[in-house]
Amino acid sequence: MEQLDEYFTGNLCRCTGYRPILDAYRTFTSNGTSNGTSVDNNSEVVGGGCGKADCCRLMKTEGVYNNGIATTTDTTTTTTTTTHDGEWSCREGRHLHQENDFTPYDPTSELIFPPELKVRRDLDDEYLVLRGRQVTYHRPTSFTHLIHLKHLHPAAKIIVGNTEVGVETKFKQCVYPVLINPTSVKEVTQVTLTNTGVQVGAAVTLTTLQEALILHTNSLPEYQTRVFSAILEMLRWFAGKQIKNAAALGGNIMTSSPISDLNPLLMAAGATLTLNSTEGGERKVALDQHFFTAYRRNIVQPEEVLVSVHIPFTTQNEYFHGYKQSRRRDDDIAINEYFHGYKQSRRRDDDIAIVNAGCCVTFLPNTTTVSKLSMAFGGMAPTTVMALRTMKELKGRAWDASLLEEGTSLLLQDLPLAPSAPGGMIEYRRALTISFFFKFYLSVRGHLSVSVPSLVPTLTSDELEVTRVHTYKHPSSAQLYEVVPEDQPQLDPIGRPRVHTSALKQTTGEAVYVDDIPDVKDQLQAAFVLSTRPHARIISIDESRALAVEGVVAFVCHRDLTEEQNQLKFPFDDEKVFASDKVTCVGHVIGLVCAEDRKTAQTAAKLVDITYEDLPAIITIQDAIKAKSWWEPKTIIKGDVNKHLNNNDNNKNNDNKNNNNLILQGEMHMGGQEHFYLETNAHLATPGKEDGEMEIYSSTQNPTLTQMQTAHSLGVDANKVVCRVKRMGGGFGGKETRTIVACIPICVAARKLGRCVRVALERDEDMVMTGGRHPFFSRWKVGFTAQGVLTALDMDVYANGGHTIDLTASVLERCIFSLDSGYNLGAVRICGHACKTNLPSNTAFRAFGGPQGMLFMEDIMSRVAAYLNIDSTLGMLFMEDIMSRVAAYLNIDSTLIRQRNLYQTGDLTHCNQLLENCTLRRCWQEVLEQADYSTRCQRVRDFNSNNRYRKRGLAVIPVKFGIAYTALFLNQAGALVLVYADGSVLLSHGGTEMGQGLHTKMIQIASRVLQIAPEYIHIAETSTDKVPNTSPTAGSASSDLNGMAIVNACETIMCRLEPIIASNPKGTWKDWVSKAYMERISLSSTGFYKTPDLVPYNFEKNEGRIFNYFSFGAAVTETEIDCLTGDHTVLRTDIVMDVGDSLNPAIDIGQVEGAFTQGQGLYTMEELLWKEPLPRDKDFTPWRNYCIHHKEPYLQGDLELIKFLVEGAFTQGQGLYTMEELLYSPQGALLTRGPGAYKIPGFQDIPREFNVSLLRGAPNPRAVFSSKAIGEPPLCLASSVFFSIKQAIAALRSDQQQQQQQQQLSPVFRLDSPATAERIRMACQDFITAKIETSPPGSFKPWSVRV
Repeated sequence: MEQLDEYFTGNLCRCTGYRPILDAYRTFTSNGTSNGTSVDNNSEVVGGGCGKADCCRLMKTEGVYNNGIATTTDTTTTTTTTTHDGEWSCREGRHLHQENDFTPYDPTSELIFPPELKVRRDLDDEYLVLRGRQVTYHRPTSFTHLIHLKHLHPAAKIIVGNTEVGVETKFKQCVYPVLINPTSVKEVTQVTLTNTGVQVGAAVTLTTLQEALILHTNSLPEYQTRVFSAILEMLRWFAGKQIKNAAALGGNIMTSSPISDLNPLLMAAGATLTLNSTEGGERKVALDQHFFTAYRRNIVQPEEVLVSVHIPFTTQNEYFHGYKQSRRRDDDIAINEYFHGYKQSRRRDDDIAIVNAGCCVTFLPNTTTVSKLSMAFGGMAPTTVMALRTMKELKGRAWDASLLEEGTSLLLQDLPLAPSAPGGMIEYRRALTISFFFKFYLSVRGHLSVSVPSLVPTLTSDELEVTRVHTYKHPSSAQLYEVVPEDQPQLDPIGRPRVHTSALKQTTGEAVYVDDIPDVKDQLQAAFVLSTRPHARIISIDESRALAVEGVVAFVCHRDLTEEQNQLKFPFDDEKVFASDKVTCVGHVIGLVCAEDRKTAQTAAKLVDITYEDLPAIITIQDAIKAKSWWEPKTIIKGDVNKHLNNNDNNKNNDNKNNNNLILQGEMHMGGQEHFYLETNAHLATPGKEDGEMEIYSSTQNPTLTQMQTAHSLGVDANKVVCRVKRMGGGFGGKETRTIVACIPICVAARKLGRCVRVALERDEDMVMTGGRHPFFSRWKVGFTAQGVLTALDMDVYANGGHTIDLTASVLERCIFSLDSGYNLGAVRICGHACKTNLPSNTAFRAFGGPQGMLFMEDIMSRVAAYLNIDSTLGMLFMEDIMSRVAAYLNIDSTLIRQRNLYQTGDLTHCNQLLENCTLRRCWQEVLEQADYSTRCQRVRDFNSNNRYRKRGLAVIPVKFGIAYTALFLNQAGALVLVYADGSVLLSHGGTEMGQGLHTKMIQIASRVLQIAPEYIHIAETSTDKVPNTSPTAGSASSDLNGMAIVNACETIMCRLEPIIASNPKGTWKDWVSKAYMERISLSSTGFYKTPDLVPYNFEKNEGRIFNYFSFGAAVTETEIDCLTGDHTVLRTDIVMDVGDSLNPAIDIGQVEGAFTQGQGLYTMEELLWKEPLPRDKDFTPWRNYCIHHKEPYLQGDLELIKFLVEGAFTQGQGLYTMEELLYSPQGALLTRGPGAYKIPGFQDIPREFNVSLLRGAPNPRAVFSSKAIGEPPLCLASSVFFSIKQAIAALRSDQQQQQQQQQLSPVFRLDSPATAERIRMACQDFITAKIETSPPGSFKPWSVRV
């Protein structure tokens, strides 16, 4: 499992929540286990193994089989349960698959490594040179040849894994005429053990380095390898295995990154570098404060080659310790030197550092007197730096509290950061340096208490917690669902956990996506020309340089369309295909370059010259509020809000708990989210030969929108355009409307040129063009009683919609419709504002406004509970924020506050819709029981009382999510069922498959109605020439709508077959179909369905039936935070979800887990950063001030340096300077483009224990086969992570208040979403944060703005 964890690090998945991937691969590991495996009384293994007689999992070691049984896996397939009220019983499923159903092992198909891919030394030992049009590649085989090549080409780049240069050439279009690969040169690829340490060749990969250090750590005395242990610990978090297999140690040093993980360790350890050149010969230099001269620069001369790095042993009087538990040996002697490495990043695994450090201290023998101190930091300056003054001043001091106090003050002087410094997070980064020093101080004290116990007392338990190294624990899980009745026909697949229809094709790589479609003759590739200004007039467009590039065929822009054709009509008419007179956001499509290949098109697109005249830009919600820049507001009013909120004397400072009209007010901001579907926008347009026809293969959730808009822009009827969707690699709402900004232009180009045109966006293009989840801001006032019962809510909600309306109005409506979360609010006034700004249009995203509204409400509830001193567990995102604040304000556990306000059947929502079959309280009660909530509450309290620097929180969150499109006309669907004479069935419907399993469920539905095995049924694609006028696959309603349409079509066919079946009741399906064909009975049928009883909502009257029904659920989550760094770990999550009668428990549970993980990213990790618009003559002010402050070589008139900065000489996604090439891009540009800068949850972020239970015995009469929608509601439950973090912070603040610190910390506090490490740490106010000075807002230009 450890190997599996290492290889999974750095691999991302946006859909599954990782649990099923881990479960599947666990079966291949030597210590994994099969679900069906059991052990008899004699400890003999029954089942398990891969099928081979000599399987490693079946081998005995000292009489014990290696194939152990996972303690968290129940081997019972079903069990009989009875509900708490005893009214019904059912069979409960615990396994989503049976491993004894797997294909038996076939020894003739044993996997082997392909011989063609094996390394051949006879070829690799030869000198190789490859000459291209722009680049010459050399692979020398001797050291002499290597340095000779560098002498001839001093500007040449030496590459090993190409992990740095590859990024520069791909994303910044850098061209390096000469590349040299030294991997066949012995002198730079060896690891040699010397008398003083380890000599590591500069071209040694990090994996080879890791293996060598492990070998030496296991074979040498412990005291010699303490540096090695620290490096090994840092390599755990450095990068994924794939990167470590390719990247080299020398590249880490020579790129001179200010946030390199290894450079601080090497500097603190006193590493020495060996350089060589033809003319200068060999020289050795220390990796110290003199090595790095400026950002990405060092003292190595252009003609020199870094040959090796010497990592010294620690001596018997030294100790080097990283974030790893060191081995202790009996022959250990007194330790006088201590070394620690530290790193903090946005995501724990495979992420670049925000700040990192290496710290080493040596003491005089048998004393606590410092003889030498070495501390190096990354992320605090343009280079890795050493805290020179601190090192000097603390020398000779005793290692005690006074040293700690002075050391923190000195560090703040050694490591200043200007408020406008690149990377932002100024106060957080400065706090991290002190936090790291504090951790180092305590760790060393702990060692001293062992080596000189008479001088240093042992650490307290909470101080020991500070020194604890994070260890990854393999996640455990349970999935519970209701098994189908015993009398259900075996042929009927409904309710059974069936495998996804594309699962095998996807795991083998055979599933075809748009970009997998083979190239066709005369095909062209397209690349977009995008705006680099947020708001500007277009003065001119000059494509001449692009057209001069060999291979470029055409440039397409607004000149190729009439004004009417250039106007996008769907969903609204406020956007154009191509910007013509002005641009209104960075990323606005101006034109399209078509070329013979993708690389040529991308290169030429950057040569199109656009002349702009800048106009004032609105970027943030606060800008929009100030300018009143919004579309028409929407307001919901219920009851008399003023009656409950008119006591001006009773404000948020009121502490009279006997007052029956308590009032609390506040604000909250919630950031946006990038869809980050794994398949970016990909489209293929093929023009027909006649009648203006066009065929489109598109990665879209909305084929009809694509068809209609294409027809409009081409000036033809919709019946001339066909849009086909085979499958998507994720969508999450991002491909509902925004795909047209990429698809329509290539259709225009295909029509103009009469040739097939295709495009597949790069990740950074997709992120900047298509928008994401809406950032929201709320201001509210809530009234409640002393018992925590809500009486009134008055709230203004603002959504950052971007430069066009798109779906913002609908998202805002969904937000305010969902803002009650699961609570009865009393009187309500909620006003929503859709803000118009100069950002790319934000759009649909899973749960569509619900998470924002629910979060606000939940936060209010927790604040009220805190004030009333009630446990807040009894309680989506704005609503959740309200609940949190109410609980805090009342000083009550928010669980009780939430429970007192929960809806039940018969209640009216704040939109006056009657709640029918409300299972919310059942979900709530069951999840509390499943999670053993009461017991764990006490454990959390005990943990917090015993730990000062680590805290835990436990939160319970409900969800009530309405199912239906709020636009009435979209609540319809069609289907087409074709039965062929051989009995096979071709099924078409209006929904699209994006990995969510829609096609699988639709086949199951057709299988039940037609009473045939699912294997008879096939879905080829979704196409507008099969089912017209489709609604987008969105809103969790696709199974409901398309499933009922399929039922309608299949029932029609079965009705026609009734006489045939009656005449031959013992016949087979094939018999009946063949007979019907011979009797000329139609075997095809269309189906149609529209959701009944819906009534459009009337804002003036506050009435209407908006939703067909509601989905309910509840989650309990426990987290632990590191109060010194802001790091957090999700310890456990339990979910109970009402899905009605599940159509497919395997898919539904997968949707719950995937949605929750995506929501976890939304609430805790994923942060979009935007650059504030600056006057054109001051674009470089932040960098100039920063360099002057650090005495870096910036000259105001140095045009070459300015060009260097503008062209983006910084590596993409490298840590502190996130997407640094964007730092100097035009104003309003997105800074977090791509996975290097934008972090979604990884394998190690999911809960350590993750239990999902589908509510049993809760059929839904308003959907197909009594099921319920599942795609979106569970996402909102991830706010339980947010609120458990907030509870943990509150515990720390309570401690500080009780200890009468200088800060008087209120239990009612604001925590905005996402709860990043920065926000968590800075909310944990303590003696460290008190030392950090903050600059007043308005006194500087921030590096980024919150939109």
